[in-house]
Order: sequence, then C-alpha cells, then structure tokens
Amino acid sequence: MYIDFEDISEHSSDVDVCIIGGGAAGISMAITLSKQGHRVLLCEGGDADYSERSQDSYRGETVGDAYIPLYGARLRYLGGSTNHWGGVCRPLDRYDFSAKTAASETAWPIGRDALAPYYRAAASMLDLTPTPADQPISGSGLKRIYFSLGNPTRLKDKYAATLSESTTLACCLTANLVALKTQDGKVTSATFRNYQGDLRQVQARYFVLACGGIDNSRLLLWCNHQTQGQLIPQHDALGRYWMEHPHATVGKALLFNPAALGLDDEYNVFLSPTANTIASRQILNCGLRLHRMNPEATQELTDELAEQAPTLAGRLSTWQAQGQVIHGIVLRAAWEQEPHYDNRVELSDELDELGVPRSRLVWRQSELDRHTIRESMLVLGEYLRANDLGRLQLADWLAETPVQLPTDGELAGRHHMGGTRMSLNAEEGIVNPDCRLFAQDNFYVAGSSVFASGGHANPTLTLVQLALRLCDHLGSRLAQGDQPAAV
Repeated sequence: MYIDFEDISEHSSDVDVCIIGGGAAGISMAITLSKQGHRVLLCEGGDADYSERSQDSYRGETVGDAYIPLYGARLRYLGGSTNHWGGVCRPLDRYDFSAKTAASETAWPIGRDALAPYYRAAASMLDLTPTPADQPISGSGLKRIYFSLGNPTRLKDKYAATLSESTTLACCLTANLVALKTQDGKVTSATFRNYQGDLRQVQARYFVLACGGIDNSRLLLWCNHQTQGQLIPQHDALGRYWMEHPHATVGKALLFNPAALGLDDEYNVFLSPTANTIASRQILNCGLRLHRMNPEATQELTDELAEQAPTLAGRLSTWQAQGQVIHGIVLRAAWEQEPHYDNRVELSDELDELGVPRSRLVWRQSELDRHTIRESMLVLGEYLRANDLGRLQLADWLAETPVQLPTDGELAGRHHMGGTRMSLNAEEGIVNPDCRLFAQDNFYVAGSSVFASGGHANPTLTLVQLALRLCDHLGSRLAQGDQPAAV
C-alpha cells in the first residue's frame, strides 16, 4: 500500500525492514520480504513517474576521462533505471569472483556459488529468457557467450498491484534520505525530507540503502560526515574503487568463413576471452560484440581491405566470383575496468534542493583497462589470421600506441559499480560479505555499489541475486529475534 509522507513516522513504529531506494535492488527486496510476511517500508525519493525535481538531485560533476553527464546516466523515480533498462543480462563468469593475475583487487570475498541459489528467482523477477551454455571456440582463446535479450521488465509496472495492495509492504514516495543517527553500533533512525522541506524520522529493526551505484556512496559520505565518522569509522574506502564498463566501437572485420563464429545464421554474436587467455595475456574480462554488416557495407569493407592488401584482393575477387559468402562485421566491446582506489565518488561543494552535497565523480581508465581491450581484439585478430578465417581492422584510436580513448560515442554502459565495496575487513571495504556496514549491526547496502569487481556482464542480474541473498540473511535474523550479527 502507498502511504503519504506526512504519515511515514507513525507508520514506521513497527517496521522490520526499511528499504531506502525503489530501483531494481530495492523493489526486489521489498517484494520478496513482504511476501515472506515481514513488515517492509519502501522509501523512494522520486515520484511515481519522471519529474525534473527528483532528477535534479543526480546533477554532478565529472573529472578525468570523457563520461556521460551524471544527470542523464540514471533515472530517479519509482523503478529507478529499470524504467529505461534494455533487459540485457547474463551472470558474471565464475572466474570474475577470483583475483585475476593482472589485478588482485578483482577478488570478491564470496564466490559465484554464493549467488547461484538465487539465479532462478532473479531470472523470474526480471523475466529473463533461457540462454545456452558458453561454448569455447577451439584454438582461439575465446568462447562464444550468450545474453538474455528478452523484453526489458519495468519492475514498478510488473509489481504495481503488490506495491499498492500489499498489507505488509508500505511504499512512500518523495521520501529522500538526508541523515542517519547511530548509537552503540546500531542505526537508530533515518531522517527523510520531501520537496516541500518537511522532515520525518523512521525507526526500523533493519535498514537497507539501495539508491544506486553513485548515490549509495554519496549518501553514506554525507551521513558519515554528519555523524562525525560514527557511521563508518574506517572510511578510507568509502566512495573508492568505483567502476564502469567502458563501451566503444573497436573495429571491423571481414569473415571468409562466417560459420566459424556462428555469423552464418546469426546477425549478432558475443565472444569473450577464456580464463586461460585472461591469465596468459595479463588482462581483465571483456565482451566482444560482433554485428553483421549489410551487403553494401560489406562490399565497402572488402574494397578497402583489398586496396590495403593486394595479395588478399585477388583471393577476394575469386571467392566472390565463385559465390562464396563473405560477411563484414562491426565490432563493439564492453570491458571490465580495474578496481582502482583513485576512481571515486566524492561530495562536491554544491548542495542539491534537498540540502545534500552533489556528487563529484573522478573516473579514469587505467593502463590495464586500455591493455585489456587492445589485447582482446588482438586475440580475435590472431585467431582469424592464423586459421585464414578473416581479417581484422582495429579502430583508429585502438591502433595507436599508446591507446587513445575515444571522447565521444557510447563511452560507457551506465553501469555504476563499486564505491561501497564488499570486503572481508573494514580496511579494504565498506560492507562485509553479508552486505552489512562493518560498524553498524543493523544497516545494509544493496545494489551494484557493493561489487568488488565487475567482469564485463551487465550488472542487473547480479545485483538482484545479491539482493535476494540479502533477503534470506535478513529473514534469518528476524526469525532469530534480532540476534547480533557476527563480527
């Protein structure tokens, strides 16, 4: 059921879990916990639909490499960025949870087995289509991978009836977190402000912050400042290790044997390096996206490559005369970014309408990030040439030494990860493997901000799996009568 902001304090007198943020993680948790019979209060800072007054809080500045304006990178209303989500999903690879040889910071404190039990429920919640198992491509150092590409689910629409009719779930809109109070290692209350400037306090047994991969950091930085460091005493990692999935068009290729990569039947094929390739090439994970060109574009690429390589020109002319099928492809990529301490969310000096400092994002791609995309393309090019399956043409920016990143185009996937990193200890992260703040017994963080590393896969499925895992953890604690969490 929906409740008015004016009544939120009164309603919170007997709340089991207060969830702050109504995006993919927040709604997933609210629906799941309420169906289990727990009393849930879902506080969403935005309106039921898009509004400028809510979206304005996402304005901020960026420092470093070219990036998408923060104002337009996410949506701030009920349903969050699932309201413009493309629906593309796959799990992280098993080796994404382990330390990669090129960057030990990529290790998670949990393995993929910790999330596997929640795949089916998460897939059902997101309406994902089944996908085939990954298929290694012999002799290539690559594997063919698959994404769920079904119709994207708008969670606020899918669960509209539950949000409005549930007797165990209360949803309050325009409830913006502006402060937290803590005493003796527990958060005792959360303060919310609406757009008229009214303030209300909420008490709950447990709190979950689920405001996205930038605002989770921003709000914790602000609340920690207000509590003079009592919320997160060891805060060196707060806002740090922020990550994206850089995206770019990385080249073209001419395939003499499209069937070798599955492009005889498909128009889009996805590849990634194997675990052995990642280790031997000293790279991070990367997703290569191969898109078949139309016949006209294929002919243009054929003519271009024939002009550059006269020996190849004769073969191409003969093959075309014989009716051999040759396909041109455009290559795009999304690659894993190194978890780097200096990439971070900070508080700016400017306040938003609610009195909270705006975000300042410091984001730069490292030498390892650049090495990853270049080497991933070279692996594909070497395979095509060695087996005479085709020829690869790197994008101009990728062919330069050192690699010069593009400053326009796609740039990134709007996949905000890290900042409230999951870790085994408070010196290296912000939440423990249960997603709980180290210094607070009853405060948790949900969403991709807890990712220790990002692989190359879109993060939505993984963050929903983590959210459902957190539901089990909270359900267990509630059933045990609020026993203190293990340190």
